[in-house]
Amino acid sequence: MTTKKRSEQHLTDQAGEQLLRSRLPRHWVLREYRPDYGLDFTLETFKTGVKNGDSSATYETLGEHIFIQLKSISAPEVKPLTIYGRGNVEKAKEVLNRDDKVTDLETYRFQLEVTELATVERMGIAAPVLLVIADLSTQRCSFVCLNDYIDKILVPRHEDFKSKESRTIHVPVYNEIGTDRGLVALRWYAKRAKLLAAFQRFTYQFSELQWAEHDDWRSLAELFAKRIITYDFWDDTEMCGLIPYNAAGLQRFIDTGQPGFIKPTAGLPSGFDPNEMAQHLEKMDVFELWRQLSLLPKTHEDVWREWFLPTALGYSAS
Repeated sequence: MTTKKRSEQHLTDQAGEQLLRSRLPRHWVLREYRPDYGLDFTLETFKTGVKNGDSSATYETLGEHIFIQLKSISAPEVKPLTIYGRGNVEKAKEVLNRDDKVTDLETYRFQLEVTELATVERMGIAAPVLLVIADLSTQRCSFVCLNDYIDKILVPRHEDFKSKESRTIHVPVYNEIGTDRGLVALRWYAKRAKLLAAFQRFTYQFSELQWAEHDDWRSLAELFAKRIITYDFWDDTEMCGLIPYNAAGLQRFIDTGQPGFIKPTAGLPSGFDPNEMAQHLEKMDVFELWRQLSLLPKTHEDVWREWFLPTALGYSAS
């Protein structure tokens, strides 16, 4: 009589998990997600350690999380994927411009069950789910964000991507965990939930400012500014220049009363009241700050969600 056996795949999965853990910052926390319905791990990010008097370091959680689906493979095949230009797939079905070859991108190809993809789609976009390929032959872990892959590739490419039992997912090799690029990407994805919540508030505030009474808009703007300046991502999103750019304007508004985006004109044509024009420009300057903040979610949908994807925009922008 034989006893219970351990399969080769169990050993491969164990080696893949060990490889993934070795590539992550050691102060981040990777937790098994059980029971498993398509999500294997959650990843929690922490701030870089601060030294105490006794030279030990402490690490503060950022309250940021990513889901991970890990596929460990002993010797996966890598093939080039030709990337062509295309339009904005949020506004039309995908049409590849075969005359606009962007690059040949080295990718892992993995067949993922549509039931798993449908689960990710049902989750929405606020909680990123990364498909990670643990390549045991090269000791490399590469990733792609499935939420974005579904919305930006599968949905615009197929009449119904759920019409088959599985779909091929292309994971760019250079999206490698353990590299500077990989660290930036993981930090960016981990911030998504708090960024989307902030984006919602920005659009709300901009709308309310436009309906404010003539003499009340400044006090309302000051109140709004105090609410949003406390977000912890302002000085921790260097990978996305628009966010610190707007953070600087927001801080100038708090410090001086003006964000400084619209400058007073040097001279006025005859017939204009200088005081009225100055007041008008001051108001427009403050409103410009909130207009720019309210555009961040649009840029996120049009551009930033394609970062790190095997698409023309993803390749050129990230």
